[in-house]
Amino acid sequence: MKNLPTAFQRQVLWTAITALSIAVIGWLAVTLIDKVTQVLAFLQPILVPFAVAGVLAYLLEPGVEWLERKGLSRHRSVLLAFAVFTLAIGGLGWWIVVKLGDPTRHLAERVPVYYSKAQHAVVNFAAKIEKEYSIKLLPEAEPALDKATPEASSANTAPAPATTAPLAAATSQPTTTANSAAAEGDFDFQALLRGDWVKTNLPKVPGIIWGFVRTSVGGFLGVFGFVLSFIIVPLYLYYFLIESSKIQKQWSDYLPLRASAFKDEVVSCLNEINSYLVAFFRGQLFVSVINGIATGIGLMIVGLDFGLLIGLALCVAGIIPYVGIAVCWIPAVVIASVQGGSALVPADPWWVMPLVVTGVFALVQQIDALFITPRIVGEAVGLHPMTVIASVLVWGLLLGGLLGAILAVPLTASVKVLFQRYVWRARIAPQTIGGSRREEEVSV
Repeated sequence: MKNLPTAFQRQVLWTAITALSIAVIGWLAVTLIDKVTQVLAFLQPILVPFAVAGVLAYLLEPGVEWLERKGLSRHRSVLLAFAVFTLAIGGLGWWIVVKLGDPTRHLAERVPVYYSKAQHAVVNFAAKIEKEYSIKLLPEAEPALDKATPEASSANTAPAPATTAPLAAATSQPTTTANSAAAEGDFDFQALLRGDWVKTNLPKVPGIIWGFVRTSVGGFLGVFGFVLSFIIVPLYLYYFLIESSKIQKQWSDYLPLRASAFKDEVVSCLNEINSYLVAFFRGQLFVSVINGIATGIGLMIVGLDFGLLIGLALCVAGIIPYVGIAVCWIPAVVIASVQGGSALVPADPWWVMPLVVTGVFALVQQIDALFITPRIVGEAVGLHPMTVIASVLVWGLLLGGLLGAILAVPLTASVKVLFQRYVWRARIAPQTIGGSRREEEVSV
């Protein structure tokens, strides 16, 4: 009895306790993350304008510092930079409204033409498949017409009220069938090929988009509160710029820590994270503007309808790496598919125009990867492209669509800083910061 528990029993006991502790810690971590994300989603109408103002302050700070070096006071430098930025944004918005007024009306006029071309292409494709492989993709419309013809001819001698009933029943039969299929929740592939599915679901698109916006922004103020909260962005931005120099010099004094080596370590870690944030926001926005302008010019050269509009959209969406360019590429390819050709690109075969448009996006992306991003952003963030894509998806899921997408790369870079300082570097060199504790344990 004195030898109990045995060495094996002690090992099993400690292993079980360790596993239980890991499970409890994991459960607590998941619960904490869930609660934090709920709070962040609830407060998005406040946090998103705050984040936008912070990003703009990062972007305008170099201009304010340049004006200060020219002899202006901090207050005047901020007001001048703020005025120039406001005029630039207002002028750009006015130019976009004036420049894109006609293309927008042209787009509304061209939608029926695009729809007709797409329907014609589907019919030709279905006829080709039926001719070569004897597979019918489209329903047979002639029997229904033949069946209705005798009823209509016999109705010439019948009373007028009796004439409309069979004809209405015959004409409403496909609609009833389509509605019953939709009611059952089954996807009607033939209705898609006929174009009925598009006609039925196209009016639902605004409601779907509105629902997505409401879900994305969330918060206790709702959509209108989210929009109204952006009114305070200039106020946030003004005070960020006014107090930025003081914040940079004295922010460490506000940490609730007494002077010690631990506080120095926290300050060093936060400064490194801040360098990632500055490098990303200043560099990525500049890169997205360059890519958007280059893409818009390229699409206009090849003759794509609304190429300028797509390029301007990429200037804004490009702040989200990889995802922004994919979001702008999809409508460009759809427009190219239904547009046909242009002055430079032949309309036959139909896939040439989408291929050329895809080539424009690919060319701009390659130039960006080889020359623009390395020179502007460089290796400051140091994240692999797959890591960037995964981070956008993960943080977008955790924090909500807009806020998570904007902060995905900076947050991932911050996590990388923590792992690099306290996990990876500690294993490689225990004498470095973060590894000294392990070295002390080994010496003991």
